[in-house]
Amino acid sequence: MTDASTIKDRVMSIARMIRGEFSISENRHGRVTAWITLADKDDLVATCRALKAFEARLSMITALADRNAGFNLLAYHFDIEGSTVTVKVKLASGASVDTIVPIFRNADWHEREFMEFYDIKTNGRTDNRRLFLDESVDGRVMERLIPLSVISNAASTNMLFERLITDREKL
Repeated sequence: MTDASTIKDRVMSIARMIRGEFSISENRHGRVTAWITLADKDDLVATCRALKAFEARLSMITALADRNAGFNLLAYHFDIEGSTVTVKVKLASGASVDTIVPIFRNADWHEREFMEFYDIKTNGRTDNRRLFLDESVDGRVMERLIPLSVISNAASTNMLFERLITDREKL
């Protein structure tokens, strides 16, 4: 197992090569938590390649759409031997982001999910099929149909599908 100082050094070397904000901490068990907020979405692929070179694994990608603020936020969560690195990308509404599937194959499902639920476009993908929703349901379904407070209470699944069925019956 790599010690925390080595992981910190690796993550800090990545942070130095990109423009943006960076924070890092270590807990009493030697686990590192790092946050990198990219100033330019075009730095995402290079950042992911650097993380892959350090044997990082993509854990998940989460999306947040804020129509009132006019932007979407993507958070790419990585694991390096039990330490976490989160890379955040802020996208103007309607902007797209480059795929990272060639670097992390498991990004495929996550990218298709945020494309479907949040209508965030991804450049360079070969498979853009929807995972869950019918093609007749327009994008940003998570933003339009479910308030964040409901999602955080884990009550979103039934509410989403009940709302979709109701909306579809109105058509």
